[in-house]
Amino acid sequence: MRQSRNRVFERREVACAVRDGTRLRTVLLLPHGTGPWPALLTRHPYDVTRDEHDGMLDVGRLVAAGYLVALQDVRGRHGSEGTFQPSTQEVADGADAVEWLAALPECTGVVGMWGASYASETQFSALLGGATALRAIAPAVSPAMSALDGFRFRGGVPEIGSTLAWTHYAIAPDLITRIGSADERESERKRWEATERAIANREAFRAGALNADPDAEAIVTWGLDRLREPLDSVSHHAGKIIDRIDAIDIPVFLIGGWFDVFLGSTLEIYRRLLRRAKDTGGPLPHLLVGPWSHDNMSGRTAGTDFGPGASVDDLGGGDDLTERHIRWFDAALRSGTADTPPVRIFLMGTNRWIEAEEFPPRDTRTLELHLSAGGSLTTDPPESGERRLTGDPASPVPTCGGAVLLFAPFEAGPADQAAIQSRQDVVSWRSAPLTEDVTVMGALHAVVHLTTTGTDADVVVRLCDEHADGRSLVIADGVQRASARLVDPVTGRGDRRPVEPGKGQEVVVDLWSTAHTFRPGHRVRVDVAPSSSPRWDVGGNVFEPTGVTAAAVPAEYTIHHDAARPSRLVLQVVTAAQL
Repeated sequence: MRQSRNRVFERREVACAVRDGTRLRTVLLLPHGTGPWPALLTRHPYDVTRDEHDGMLDVGRLVAAGYLVALQDVRGRHGSEGTFQPSTQEVADGADAVEWLAALPECTGVVGMWGASYASETQFSALLGGATALRAIAPAVSPAMSALDGFRFRGGVPEIGSTLAWTHYAIAPDLITRIGSADERESERKRWEATERAIANREAFRAGALNADPDAEAIVTWGLDRLREPLDSVSHHAGKIIDRIDAIDIPVFLIGGWFDVFLGSTLEIYRRLLRRAKDTGGPLPHLLVGPWSHDNMSGRTAGTDFGPGASVDDLGGGDDLTERHIRWFDAALRSGTADTPPVRIFLMGTNRWIEAEEFPPRDTRTLELHLSAGGSLTTDPPESGERRLTGDPASPVPTCGGAVLLFAPFEAGPADQAAIQSRQDVVSWRSAPLTEDVTVMGALHAVVHLTTTGTDADVVVRLCDEHADGRSLVIADGVQRASARLVDPVTGRGDRRPVEPGKGQEVVVDLWSTAHTFRPGHRVRVDVAPSSSPRWDVGGNVFEPTGVTAAAVPAEYTIHHDAARPSRLVLQVVTAAQL
């Protein structure tokens, strides 16, 4: 992304002292003139000096638009003092940072915040901490809703791959350099190398790895410990807004990606804020969702190019993400008037932007596609039948695309599933070639009726767009551990229960949401598998109460479809006339 650093009049590197005296490195970028100016703040653990040159936004243009810009390393990271305690530290520190910034003579006393991923969570945390000067936020690809819906868990299954990717690659290196003792630093470096070997040879995410005691660096151990905790553990709520949605009483501009690991969290925040706005008359949340993954907003991923106007540098019509933020903050912080519809989403398949008053649009209808005999996917009542597969924990189905945040070679996005679909442990159903567009826009889920020889089962479902040339591109995916089928996927409340071998179970798999048009000649395809590794922890087909470890075993899954057990895909669709 091109930057405009020449538009920054002055750069200062200063220390922000929070309530316990810890000093946080803060880079201030000041506009021309004498001020004061409204301030824009971002806080994260990834070295904020990078934002001066290659951030999500062009900070030079923010300054040129008349904003005092502040870039801050969070506690215990890069240029800031203290010990890094992920998420938990950001409520108090975030509130202190906002109030400190607002009190500077160069600031009008009004602050907005922006940033992606962890930098989105710090925005909500500052609000939870009572930052009265914070008047608007713009969180992107945000895990702030809950730790259970794509952050640490999905459908009750630990997100072991994402946890390893974040702790080992994004966080550990800087923590190691901060160790004062040369001997201790070298010991931690060797543990980092041990983790690197375990990832390379896949020992780190084999079946049962989560219950092992790896020789890993401290932050990786911390991450794995979180995955071992019960789903209703209070630690999963630290820094999250799940129980504090009423505290979010300022304008919020949410940015998401259809292939982002935190899409579910981002959209759940949007839904709850929208509901609250309708109930209270408060500010409507704004939403922008593109064909992006967590760390790739170029509009090109997994071999698919979504065309011009699909990247954050070009949102079509001469717009880009920085300009969107400037207009948002001008309206929210300077009493301007928002000139954009509340919702703008990228419709894949036809590769164009759609503007709406809310997402999903009010006039969507439900379409049910039944898994039926002969591997067919049909709107007709299902013909009786069943499909079988063997879930072998020793040979898990490899992850291939989707809404992932992983390490090389595992790339997010609409990857071709042809090689995965040829496996004996993946079963598929597909529609007849379409004769007209089918546009899916909104939430989607799968209902799978199954029996298994085990006492637990993981059900992975992928929605794919099968092209006429045979390519089968994943559009949305999800997983559900059968023992957690009664657990709320956001709060973690509810009982985990074993599966009774041979007894039918209805497993509902949340595929989150999408906006995608299946074109004429294409087929709608559904894949069902028992695993996706390294993305998700490989289940052992054995129910394990918290703190109990059992040996993994192969299990036979039978997926049923008949009038009494209608396995199906449930979609929200719109007509061409509604677009």
